[in-house]
Amino acid sequence: MLRVAVTGGIACGKSLVGSCLGRMGFAVCEADELAHRVMLPGQPAFDAVVARFGKGIVGADGRIERKVLGRLVFGCPESLAALNAAVHPHVIAAWGKWLDELDRRALPAAAVVAPLLYESGRGAGWDAVICVASPRREQLRRLTERGLSEAEAVLRIEAQMPLDRKVGLADYVVANTGALAALEDQVTMVANAILKR
Repeated sequence: MLRVAVTGGIACGKSLVGSCLGRMGFAVCEADELAHRVMLPGQPAFDAVVARFGKGIVGADGRIERKVLGRLVFGCPESLAALNAAVHPHVIAAWGKWLDELDRRALPAAAVVAPLLYESGRGAGWDAVICVASPRREQLRRLTERGLSEAEAVLRIEAQMPLDRKVGLADYVVANTGALAALEDQVTMVANAILKR
């Protein structure tokens, strides 16, 4: 089974690329969804995250409030590193288990959408890595449309590895400037190139 990673900057359209790959027959796993899952009450990262950041991050429903947690970690590299250390090992283990299960079922290709692929030290071992890139102004626009202030958006962009470094490390780059048809065409070309390997 071909194993592909999709990474890139925040608000660059990684999930959109994942959806395109899904329509082409790839099984797709979202690392962000895994991260949300492992931080639910009773799941592997919940206690460690609450112990590190305090009960003030837990809402009335007993779940970690991601917006509250985000305000604590973005802009503070030490806090962000502590959060990643508590969450990433569980996310990586979960996507590894998912890939192994698909491999046993002899599926042709799978893609893991992993925003922090390189930051977590997991950039090697894939048949291909696709980096999704957008102009910074587009990232800022998309993040503010999601409800962040411009200052919060900048902190989140700058908390990740610089996008040009991710572009340089990847096997393929998809440029997302906001035109869906153009993005889909690029993903189709890249996916076909990977499948022909």
